[in-house]
Amino acid sequence: MILHRVSGAGLFLCIPVVLWLFGASVGSPESFAAFQSIAGMLPVKVILAGLLWAFVHHFCAGIRFLLLDLHVGIEKEAARKSAGVVLAVSIPLTLILWGVLL
Repeated sequence: MILHRVSGAGLFLCIPVVLWLFGASVGSPESFAAFQSIAGMLPVKVILAGLLWAFVHHFCAGIRFLLLDLHVGIEKEAARKSAGVVLAVSIPLTLILWGVLL
């Protein structure tokens, strides 16, 4: 639950930055080249990887909560296992998407 809140807060707080970067990247070929050079820096890659993980974790947790709303896995032990599954699935999915997207 704590990771879900952290990932959700991180996504929410970074929305303006991501929107600004997207707008700047499609403005002109020069701005896209500047965006590419900035996105190639290691600290920026780490931040992008963290944002990607936050999105994937938030997405997987959302599916888990939908299932909980349908009364699937609401017992304490099943809920704990499903939380672990969300974390276990979000990390490999992030790595796969990192390789495909970035």
